[in-house]
Amino acid sequence: MTVEIRVVPVDRFAECVRAAEVAFSETLEDDLIERVKVVADPERFLCALDDDRIVGTSGVFTQRLSVPGGRDVAAGAVTFVTVFPTHRRRGIMRQMMRAMIDDCHRRGEPIAMLWAAEGAIYQRFGYGMATACMNLEAETNAFQFTRDWPREGRVRLLPAGEGRALVDPVYQAVRATRAGFLLRDERWWPGVLPDPEKDRKGGEIRRLAVYEADGSVEGYTVYKTKHEWDVRGACFTVTVEEAMASTPRGVREVWRYLMELDLTKTLKAWRLPVDHSILSLVAEPRRLGITMGDGLWIRIVDVVAALQARTYGTDGRGSGTLTFELTDEYCPWNAGRYRLDVEGGEARVARTNEAPDISLDAIDLGAMYLGGVGAASLATGGRVAETKQGGLGRADRLFLTALQPWCPQEF
Repeated sequence: MTVEIRVVPVDRFAECVRAAEVAFSETLEDDLIERVKVVADPERFLCALDDDRIVGTSGVFTQRLSVPGGRDVAAGAVTFVTVFPTHRRRGIMRQMMRAMIDDCHRRGEPIAMLWAAEGAIYQRFGYGMATACMNLEAETNAFQFTRDWPREGRVRLLPAGEGRALVDPVYQAVRATRAGFLLRDERWWPGVLPDPEKDRKGGEIRRLAVYEADGSVEGYTVYKTKHEWDVRGACFTVTVEEAMASTPRGVREVWRYLMELDLTKTLKAWRLPVDHSILSLVAEPRRLGITMGDGLWIRIVDVVAALQARTYGTDGRGSGTLTFELTDEYCPWNAGRYRLDVEGGEARVARTNEAPDISLDAIDLGAMYLGGVGAASLATGGRVAETKQGGLGRADRLFLTALQPWCPQEF
């Protein structure tokens, strides 16, 4: 029988989301499904049906992403992409991805984005790794500051269900300084902060702590504590789900709080930016147990709209120009030669017949888009080619940002 790709029927939405359990080999809790319902646009969730049985799932959240210059761009946040093991290698994922990318294009969303379970899969569709993640797993006695900074302000624990009005300004302040952040509104925050029903009991309780100084909140952290005991006493593990601060002092004091939690032996954190200041705060960074991983993957859907949405560096005279040849097999409307003209950080992008400075694929442009991956770096791996002398350097001066892009939230 032919597998049909269609919008999920309203009365089968929960069933479709739960079907992702098969591919991910995990049980999705009821509260997660309810949170997905709150933030989802049902008409953007698809299912693959074989004789009315769901054998594949996918969806797109309507989102906005921060880009260089402190701006947002409309973005389709691709999620829950799965195909049952019984239906692999039949082109089902390709059909769903085709439908989702075309939908983004029709809606005027210049980019699509996702977190990849397997990056090799999504590069086939033109996604490039635009952010990386730093993870740490360290014994708390490894945290010793490089300097004897005085303790300032205070940290306060908040009851589950409270605190959004306090932490949202911090998140927004950090979001304005880094590309890669999702827009969070009243629908998205409940999935980040502790829930009064779920997180008031159990073995791993989520907690929210805010750091206050000079009458305002400068930082916060959401974390879980797993209590464990052995014959030598307490050996709790603290897992940091999010730690954010709008000032250097806030960063320092939030992490001081986390490293000094009583009864804790191990501190874990995921999805930190690769240039996080924790590396310069601690005296022994190698003891942090740092590992690296991929973060947000970006797919350019509309080259002109996407590139004109962000700002750029310049050559020191307030202007800059780059011509490039783009290959894009999956979205052929993007393929061709473009000229990017920058004046005062603002860009005009148009097609051109001029000789290109560099040539690249859609995967590479997606990787470069948020300013964390350079053309010269990609060229060392044979991915970007310099077709005119100085092209790689010109591209990097325009695209790279002072701070690495960071996406602190999976979706």
